[in-house]
Amino acid sequence: MQYRDYFWDFDGNLYNTYPVMTTALHQTLATWGLDVAEAELYHAMRRTSVGQTIRSYAQQVPVTATTIRQKYATIEAPQIGQARPFPYVREVCQAVVQAGGRNFLLTHRNQVAKQLLTRDHLVQYFTDFVTGDDDFPRKPDPASLNYLCTKHNVDRHAAVMVGDRTLDIEAGHNAGLAGILFDFDDLIADHTTADQVIHCFQELLVN
Repeated sequence: MQYRDYFWDFDGNLYNTYPVMTTALHQTLATWGLDVAEAELYHAMRRTSVGQTIRSYAQQVPVTATTIRQKYATIEAPQIGQARPFPYVREVCQAVVQAGGRNFLLTHRNQVAKQLLTRDHLVQYFTDFVTGDDDFPRKPDPASLNYLCTKHNVDRHAAVMVGDRTLDIEAGHNAGLAGILFDFDDLIADHTTADQVIHCFQELLVN
């Protein structure tokens, strides 16, 4: 493996949660009569974030972004179990451990992320986790990365943040780590400062 320690984003990275998130947000906005194409919502979330996408559409409905986010959470929660890992996630995480490295989860999602990793028998490959329940500032703020690096004596020159959005790469760089962008649908690569861009996790197995 090219690096020793790997820090992984969850949504749209380890797990393909975008189909669930897109459908849930479409249903949420429809509550207030706003019919937005799912493709448009998907592109917005991929290029920014769920929160930023919600804030942009909140200007078109008679409620606050906070209210929309709460409604979205209630709609998404019973559907998130449909999400599955991207191809080669298991193989890469296993290869990291076999090479003497460590995997860390760094996600804005709550404990459901760990529950899905447990369900799919992936949790054993992870050394530690930071989730949305841990109350760290959101990426690209590096506070959560710095916490894990300090706690586990990570050599930042031999560590990398892997994510599907520019904010993941920025968080990694802000913490002194390299950044790998998982751009599985070619939507982000032209706007990234990532040290490496991949389209399938199998690419990491040859490095």
